[in-house]
Amino acid sequence: MNSRILAIFALPAIATLVLFVLLGVFAWWPFYLLAIPAAALVVWLMWRNSDSSLVSKLGARPLGAKEGERILNTVENLCLTSGIDQPEVMVIDSPACNLVALSGANNVLIATTGLLEMLDVIEMEGVVAHGLTKLSSGSVQYETLAASAQPFITGAQREMARRWGTGDAGVIAFDISGVGLTRYPPGLRSALERIDGRSTDIDGADALGAALLIPPADQRVPLDHRIEVLWEL
Repeated sequence: MNSRILAIFALPAIATLVLFVLLGVFAWWPFYLLAIPAAALVVWLMWRNSDSSLVSKLGARPLGAKEGERILNTVENLCLTSGIDQPEVMVIDSPACNLVALSGANNVLIATTGLLEMLDVIEMEGVVAHGLTKLSSGSVQYETLAASAQPFITGAQREMARRWGTGDAGVIAFDISGVGLTRYPPGLRSALERIDGRSTDIDGADALGAALLIPPADQRVPLDHRIEVLWEL
């Protein structure tokens, strides 16, 4: 766990520290001795549960045998050929067309049922590759942690987490990296063309930013620009 993770969880850690100091003053002096361990435990627990708390918030569930066969095969094949560690793959029951890459204590790739039903095999490969490059680079970890701690952090901390993670390059950098993984730009390009104009909003995902294949509207690079970039590759 590095200093940046500590910075994201600074406010709950400080609050815990202050609480134990006050308990030491007004209740029982040994609470002083527990202040720093308690603050460290709070940070560790928030980090350890960051991805699972978001999975719960998003309403994600394990893939069914039939619906998950295609995306699981795609993930397994791309991980095998690229050497990327295979993430857990889950699904959200939603007509929205989107994909979420979470990277906390564990890596999780979450597709909506709308996305699974709409894309063909080649398009799915492009979308999955986009998500895997986010996970393998660790770029979305800070955004995942910030989203999981959203009630306890400031806007400045959220912006800091974004810059430490995906930065200003955002999803376009992952479009390019994903295409590098598949070596077939038309796959992802066709997927984005089919998604364009459809609903992409997932309940509870507004704080995830570039951890989403299609970020929220106020954080989004226009899809036509992303598609144009992929035409040039």
